[in-house]
Amino acid sequence: MRGHRNIITCVALATTAAALRLDVNDEASVKEAASTIAQGLYVYHNPDSTAGQFNQPEPWFWWLSGSGWTGLLEYTVYTNDTTYQADILSALSQNVGPNYDFIPPEQAGHEANDDQMYWVYAALSALEHGFEPLPCEGARCECADHCVNSWLAISVNAWEGFVERWNEAIDTCGGGLKWQWNTGHPGFYYKNSVTNGGFFQISARLARYTGNQTYARWADKIWDWSTRVGLLSDDFHVFDGTSDNNGENCSGVNHDEWSYNIATYLHGAANMYAYTKGGPLWESRVKGFVETATSTFFTSDQSIMYEQKCEEARACSTDQTSFKASLSRWLGKTAVLVPSVREHVLGLLETSARGAAASCSGHGNSTCGMRWTTGGFDGQADFGTQLSALEVVQNLLATEGPELAIRPY
Repeated sequence: MRGHRNIITCVALATTAAALRLDVNDEASVKEAASTIAQGLYVYHNPDSTAGQFNQPEPWFWWLSGSGWTGLLEYTVYTNDTTYQADILSALSQNVGPNYDFIPPEQAGHEANDDQMYWVYAALSALEHGFEPLPCEGARCECADHCVNSWLAISVNAWEGFVERWNEAIDTCGGGLKWQWNTGHPGFYYKNSVTNGGFFQISARLARYTGNQTYARWADKIWDWSTRVGLLSDDFHVFDGTSDNNGENCSGVNHDEWSYNIATYLHGAANMYAYTKGGPLWESRVKGFVETATSTFFTSDQSIMYEQKCEEARACSTDQTSFKASLSRWLGKTAVLVPSVREHVLGLLETSARGAAASCSGHGNSTCGMRWTTGGFDGQADFGTQLSALEVVQNLLATEGPELAIRPY
């Protein structure tokens, strides 16, 4: 997903408010602000799309549509506002594909592992929140055990595909998922953290939900591989990726740091903490990630979230404007699972939500900007900025939401 050209779109949103009011201590105020931002996000929805797309400038931004639907699904859960529920289910149905794994024919030729993962996260959130199920159809759903629920079936089917692709790539670097699975595509030789962190998170979430040790063993395996090749440092920095091109065998690491990378591993660690019933090893790892995320992706003077690699230079691409959505989302859900970091995380979300709300004053109608530290709209707005603002605001509600489910027996 990284590396796409910088496209900034300013869109006038269909709401009349000149600025967004938010009292982080008032649930009604938080829900009202989230509703306004969600309306702005939905301006990007393409009702004529047969692939559940939000309007994005290139086909590979399909992953962003998946992230957007996950955001709206969790908005529905946190606010009890069902405005978007039918469209959420329709979009996920349109993209689930013939094998029930989020590999739809429409994305053939340019879908990557991490693109698929951002749709699988929607299925996992639906599973954990008891969202209305999709109808289970096709041979991959005719099974005795893991197809009790269509969301579980989808998640397991996708997870099995990641296992297969890991094993196909095991001749280099001792394992690791490639960014791309289409041979010859840019990124085919890149084994990056958003992909392997995604596999780690999906394994951990399935372990927590099902109690199945197979998923937990894979989470441990991915964690160990990530530390061995240097994607994860001893002090919990998460670096962008490594390569197996031309015999490199993951001998070097791209040390760029992006907020969605650390967020991906953070929420996987939180789920492993829950799976191990509060195991001290995973708690220490969660705390390490939270501390490093705080020092790396929050301003030292205001404790407001920012994308440190590109934001200050006003150089964030269409992909990168959305990365704070992932950090906000998975910080909120981590606070649900790991009580010892809850107060600190909620403090970070509160200061950031205030900043985000202040930025939602663009074009006279609550368009949200990129930089939350300015006290107003900074002039940069697109799908990613709107989604990031929605996530940081609505995750103030995460710890008061329904308890995350585990598989009933």
